[in-house]
Amino acid sequence: MNLEESDSYKDQIEKNTRNRRSVMLSIVLCAFLMAFLFIIIMILKYQDSITEKLFLDGKQIAIPQDFYRDIDGETYINLRNMASILGYNYTKGVYGEYNENEDSAYMQNDFEILAVTAENESYSKYVEVIGKDLMISEIPVTLKSENGYSEIFKIEKTVKFVDGNLYAPLEYVPEMFNVQIDWQEFRKRVYSLENIMTEAKKRIVKMGYGEISGYYENLRAILYGYAIVGNGNAENPSTAYGVISLSDGKEIISIKYDDIKFIQNVKEFYITAANGTVGILGSDGSTIINPSEFEEISLMDEEKELYLVKKGEEYGVLNRNGKVIIYAENDEIGYDTSKFDSDLIDNSYILYGKVIPVEKSGKYGLYNLDGELKLKLNYDGLGYISTESKSSGNEESTLLIPPSVGICGVVVNWNDLYGIFDVNTEELVLPCSYSKIYSITRSGKTTYYVEFNGERMELEQLLVDAKLNNVDETGRLLSERRNNSAEQNSSTNTTVTNTNTVDDTKNTVELN
Repeated sequence: MNLEESDSYKDQIEKNTRNRRSVMLSIVLCAFLMAFLFIIIMILKYQDSITEKLFLDGKQIAIPQDFYRDIDGETYINLRNMASILGYNYTKGVYGEYNENEDSAYMQNDFEILAVTAENESYSKYVEVIGKDLMISEIPVTLKSENGYSEIFKIEKTVKFVDGNLYAPLEYVPEMFNVQIDWQEFRKRVYSLENIMTEAKKRIVKMGYGEISGYYENLRAILYGYAIVGNGNAENPSTAYGVISLSDGKEIISIKYDDIKFIQNVKEFYITAANGTVGILGSDGSTIINPSEFEEISLMDEEKELYLVKKGEEYGVLNRNGKVIIYAENDEIGYDTSKFDSDLIDNSYILYGKVIPVEKSGKYGLYNLDGELKLKLNYDGLGYISTESKSSGNEESTLLIPPSVGICGVVVNWNDLYGIFDVNTEELVLPCSYSKIYSITRSGKTTYYVEFNGERMELEQLLVDAKLNNVDETGRLLSERRNNSAEQNSSTNTTVTNTNTVDDTKNTVELN
């Protein structure tokens, strides 16, 4: 080997070494850059993961200002904001009234109205389908009920009015708006009824069912994992309906009923049998009331578990066990309270939660919740209806006497004279001897009066003098119950000289 060859070899070695070093350096730099990029990506992902986001049906949307807040350690949702992202129109005030109460509001979409008031232990939903040819997830939507059908939802935690906004507890919002909510610390996901229906349809089709009930009331059952399906398809409409579980396809209610209606506030199914009679089944398929002899059935009061039933053209009342409380022999159950403005009237079927108004052949009476007739069916009506225009200082129509006056009373009318039935003592404590029983409101204070022989007296003082007052202003019974017999009434006040009852068979007044 000569010298030139030796130098050339060394140069080649050095060149190769430099190349290797360059390659290694490039690899190291690339690895460092990749590690750096990975760290940046991870940081960005982490930053993204702890950045609060809101999704509607899988698509990210802007989080409205004051969308939610902590109240008493719990999450509350701004109802105006939730209504906005779901396409509801938000209107302040009490639904059905012309006022601007900011602590009340109602929210309306194409199918339903949600009405709430702060601090109320319930809220209401009214089914009001607007327009024609409406669809949800390509299912034509109709109504099982008439427009205006409503349900009351009881809640333990009330809606709050804070800083000019109404907030509802998170746990109630899904049912209020018919949605599903996945609420995580940094990810809030809301799924609309249409989105839920789309996913449910896929499962229902795979289970082999060709038709889903298109009644809007029934579509809401999807929220709870149930679907009302038929035995038909698009070409051959169903002749029978049943209920299946979306989780496993199990039949909760057999497909054999002519019709089914889902009642959202109690999670029950009203069923119609082939003979036209109706019954009630629970969401687990259990029988609550067998379809037997009634053509219509509806819930009167969820807490008291009472149902209004119709047989032919007559009405009665059943309890949840199917026991008859009032036989279906009456022209009407309940009372038209539209002419009376009172916060006390929250259920026109059960006044004060204790007595049920009944009308038969134009005469009225009152039953208690055990089905005992406590006010005979011979009265001309309930309540005093004023003929004066409604304004401050004028007489106001009165149906219920509030606890602040001293009793929980119902005004009754016989032969154009008025008396008061006490729902606690279940007696007519003031006879139908008064020409008027009404209230007058001045400067925000309401006072109740009676008139006898042209003389006006304050009702509260009359009750005190007659020792008939038996409740405090909250409606709680006083610890010492007064003896309000007819004899004491006679010795205390000349205007309450005789307690009258109306005989069932004669249109006369019996004097005790």
